[in-house]
Amino acid sequence: MEANKEMDKRQDYEEEFVYLDLDDCLYSDIPPNAPFVLSGLDTLTPTLQIGDHLKLIGEYQETVGTCYIFSESGPSLNEKCPTDQNHAPSKEVKPLASLQKILKFKVCTEDGSKANAADD
Repeated sequence: MEANKEMDKRQDYEEEFVYLDLDDCLYSDIPPNAPFVLSGLDTLTPTLQIGDHLKLIGEYQETVGTCYIFSESGPSLNEKCPTDQNHAPSKEVKPLASLQKILKFKVCTEDGSKANAADD
């Protein structure tokens, strides 16, 4: 009975992946392992707050074709490291999701508007 309730809970929601495009942002402004809050995914302009000082405003854009997301795993423990330095160890790649839209972010200026990449 308890197992059926857990199955029902898992079937009540659909997993969805979002590709966050931060190409217009300066990565030097984002410290490693910085806390972030992503809000408003169901709005036209979601917000990404990174740390205390960096606020980004997003906008959904259609992809040209389909965007595929993959997960990557390293070589297995049974696989020996190659002795040839020109040969990289093999990795296993598995398809994770496909997307039709991306969420492109731009830095939000102090007055609340988006900064243009041309201004950089």
